[in-house]
Amino acid sequence: MVVIRLARGGRVKQAIYRIVAADKRRASTSKFLDILGTYNPHTKEIKLNKELVEKYLSNGAQPSDRVLRLLQTEGVTTPEWAKTHDRFKKSKKESEEVAEGEVAAETAAAEGETAEAKQESVDAPESAETEAKVAEDQKEATEKVAEAAEKAEDKA
Repeated sequence: MVVIRLARGGRVKQAIYRIVAADKRRASTSKFLDILGTYNPHTKEIKLNKELVEKYLSNGAQPSDRVLRLLQTEGVTTPEWAKTHDRFKKSKKESEEVAEGEVAAETAAAEGETAEAKQESVDAPESAETEAKVAEDQKEATEKVAEAAEKAEDKA
């Protein structure tokens, strides 16, 4: 399978990439079929042989994610099956939900801290009751474990 990808070149900290068509099984910088163009990330300069790129794409070559984005910025027609993965973009629904949550949090804070103080005073007796129940349950569990250990010792 043929893939269109970037092959790194250039000096240390001065990368320049060749856009190449290569066999997918080969290493990215090893033997390739054709050089389709170059990309300099420092100056954002892209040089493409659009005819060759379109030829390889029409014959079924699969562009990598980064190359696909570069091709789209250059205006090369890409196949319908080639999609970019927007991992960091939120959908419209998610962004609306986040905005609604922020508005709700702001209104809750604006209503006043007195409501929070009232809730804390009401919650205090409930928390004491639950702590007492938990302590009783722990005592019962330790007693059961002790009884089971005594029975095991008697049998042995």
